[in-house]
Amino acid sequence: MSGPERSAVDDSVSIRRALYCLLALLAGALVHPQTALALPCTLAGLHWMAGTWLNSQDASGAQERWVVAPGEVLMGSAWEFPQGHAGYAEVMTIRQDGDGLSMFLRHFDGGLARAWEEPTAAMVFAASDCGVHSATFSGQGAHVGERMTYTRTSDELLIVADFLHHGEPHHEEWHMRLAKE
Repeated sequence: MSGPERSAVDDSVSIRRALYCLLALLAGALVHPQTALALPCTLAGLHWMAGTWLNSQDASGAQERWVVAPGEVLMGSAWEFPQGHAGYAEVMTIRQDGDGLSMFLRHFDGGLARAWEEPTAAMVFAASDCGVHSATFSGQGAHVGERMTYTRTSDELLIVADFLHHGEPHHEEWHMRLAKE
């Protein structure tokens, strides 16, 4: 093969290699979308949480609501009355906390007579991993080792929580759907 013909073949091979590399990167992004879409955790980046979310299995049994308050702070409230139990209420806020974001939350019994946590200290979960429609919050202080992950797909919200109750792991999942306003 002469010089120009060899150069054309080399160029064609280089282009094919570059395309294969690009396809491999795209395939990796499709297989691991959370990694490919990892974003810094910002208040504006979490606005997708806003809305009234109802328990998919029992819409009258649990609800979680998030609103964007002034300063882009997210304010949340939730309640759940599982079959045969007294139920509880929860108040939450996601706000700037030093260099990052944290979720602060408090639980109360169903009648709001007693807080589950210490009277002057909310539970704190730092935003540790954010995607386009997902956020993981990792427990701080006495709650190190615990985590909560919120993932939205269309009009559904999956909340997965791994807590430690008296040193024992406790896994919870809430499958929620967006309420029709």
